[in-house]
Amino acid sequence: MDCVDLRRGFLAGTPLSGATVDEHLGGCASCADLVQSGATLGRRLAEFSAELQSDVGAGLIATESLIDRERGLRAYLRSRPTRVRWALTLCVPLALLAREFWERPVPWMNLGTPKLIMGLLLLGLMALVVRAALRPAPIGRRKARLCWALTAAACCLPCLLCLAPESRPSPPITGGFAGRALSCFSYGSALSAPAAALLWALDRGMRVPYRVRALATGTMALVANLILIVHCPLTDGVHLWAGHFSIGFVWFVAVTSLQWRLRHVE
Repeated sequence: MDCVDLRRGFLAGTPLSGATVDEHLGGCASCADLVQSGATLGRRLAEFSAELQSDVGAGLIATESLIDRERGLRAYLRSRPTRVRWALTLCVPLALLAREFWERPVPWMNLGTPKLIMGLLLLGLMALVVRAALRPAPIGRRKARLCWALTAAACCLPCLLCLAPESRPSPPITGGFAGRALSCFSYGSALSAPAAALLWALDRGMRVPYRVRALATGTMALVANLILIVHCPLTDGVHLWAGHFSIGFVWFVAVTSLQWRLRHVE
């Protein structure tokens, strides 16, 4: 007779008794506590253990049901390794950027070396932001702070393009200032939206966390500004702020407002 045998008896609903049990209880204070007061403590622990096993079993059944319902393209993409998901997400903005270079609304030779270097820095930052967004949960506090730092950098660093010396004068704005700014804002948002949608599709959580949504807005800011460097010939600072740099800030505010609304509704 030992502690395991005594506990198995409680779990089976038939507490053990006899000389061997009394001998064991005489030398084991823990087991003696279980049988005191009519074995109340032992019976309660056995009931709690049975309820816990039932909850675990129900949880496993629910998890298996969710896994069985995972079908289709999104389920396949979510099951890919992180490096594959990272590469897939980067392929879309790189393909769109290559398309802009191919059509060459603004010849890349006219961009100037400083702006090209800043564009390469934004590309590197985009790779880091996408990697952080696809990082499997849960993440530590330090990595969470890094994600917010990357979101802030992605939304703010495109503004440094204003500091790059221009190799050409800005052409006159045609069609009105507001109309041209809205045109660039809409064009950049539309072409950067697929990258944000991919981050949603490739996230492995049951619900896409706010961290991923915020990083998606940073990705949109980077992709949109990289595309607009080549697409838009205007270099006027006010136009850049209104139609180019505002994309990340506007979508970040929109996502944050939606998150706040959903949290208060729930």
